[in-house]
Amino acid sequence: MKSVVTAHKENRMKRGFTFGIGMVLALVLIISSCGSPRGAAEPTLEFDPDQTYNLTMGTFGDLEAAYSVVLRSDHFRSRFPNINVTFQSADFGGHHDRLTTQIAAGERTNDIEALEVAFIALFVEQGDALLDLNQPPFNAPSHIADLVDFAVAQGQTRAGEQVAIPVDIAPAVLFFRENLAREAGANFRDLGSWEEFIRESRKVTGNGRFAVPNASDVALIPLAGGKGGWLDAAGNALEPRGKFMESLNLVAAVRDAGIDADLNAWSGPWIESFANGTVVSIPNGAWWGGALRTWVAPDVTDWRVTYLPGRAMSSLGGTYLSIPASVPAENRAAAWEVIKYLTTTAEAQLLTFDTIDAFPALTTTYDDPVMSEPIPYFGNEPVRQIFADVALNMPSQIVSEYDRTIESIWGSIIGQVIEGDLTPEQAYDLALRQVRSQID
Repeated sequence: MKSVVTAHKENRMKRGFTFGIGMVLALVLIISSCGSPRGAAEPTLEFDPDQTYNLTMGTFGDLEAAYSVVLRSDHFRSRFPNINVTFQSADFGGHHDRLTTQIAAGERTNDIEALEVAFIALFVEQGDALLDLNQPPFNAPSHIADLVDFAVAQGQTRAGEQVAIPVDIAPAVLFFRENLAREAGANFRDLGSWEEFIRESRKVTGNGRFAVPNASDVALIPLAGGKGGWLDAAGNALEPRGKFMESLNLVAAVRDAGIDADLNAWSGPWIESFANGTVVSIPNGAWWGGALRTWVAPDVTDWRVTYLPGRAMSSLGGTYLSIPASVPAENRAAAWEVIKYLTTTAEAQLLTFDTIDAFPALTTTYDDPVMSEPIPYFGNEPVRQIFADVALNMPSQIVSEYDRTIESIWGSIIGQVIEGDLTPEQAYDLALRQVRSQID
């Protein structure tokens, strides 16, 4: 039987450097070798409100828990009484592995497939893997104008094809223990820079207590989360150099300052550190607030939320919905109606948010009163306003088919900087050579 920690870990939408290079490269090779899936060239039939559609949806983690509530709601049933949806759910890795294998083999997938943002790059340049939802009868641009810009861009190919639609996002913030910080004479609110963060972090570090779980926690912040942006508009990797050097210099500074606990993400000690006071802060996506509140540290009363140092704009996670090209022509229009409902109606977005703390991608929900509500767990502060502000100010980045490979290389390089095996300058040069060997 799985431990409670393991079960919870598999049920969350885990983010960051959580997959090894071997798994990533294996998935890339599978995708790269796949042929055109069956049904890719079939014309999509128009949606028929008088026809009954029985659709399937592939989900991971706790998505089924939310979407099943939404699709059983009176609001959805009143609009689409002729659409029925059943789910095929798995843990995070199992879901994406199953989908990757099916697409590679040209096998029939579910009518709708959920994708975590980190996996979009595996499919984004495979025009025959996922349908381009810009095309008729989908016409995505006329429906998704109110979705947050950066997330829409992450679901596009470099040619502008919209192969995935964002349903939830994870604007990044700094979670911190206010009482523990105050006891040490430290202040983590609205810090003007990472230098200030390190200065305040030194005050809380000592006697078995640390500012952050691991120096790698800050690695993707200067890269706006690292989902896209690994290639510039001209196709050059790891440019501009200064942006990537900022990432390397930051992790080196955090480790050199001795303020991280050197804990492995999702390990038992890592999870326990948020409740037992071993760590005082962590930069993470908005989804982490739900994890803290519901199972990681439900009895802790002083977790708070503030902007990242320097008001850095970053995102650490997010979920997308897609229609694979293997889906029969007669099911595609109905699948699109479900995707549109889940992503572009306030009712669906807010109900999903209420059920699993998945922050809405639909910007019109940011004016809803729920976004200004005080959150008891976070000291009755309206923290969702910070989430919304970050979401609206996130930069859009170019996504490429090489992103997962480059991110894996970068993760390995970051590890060598943290361990002191490479200086930031050496690390950048090595990473660039390794990346070029993979993509040239």
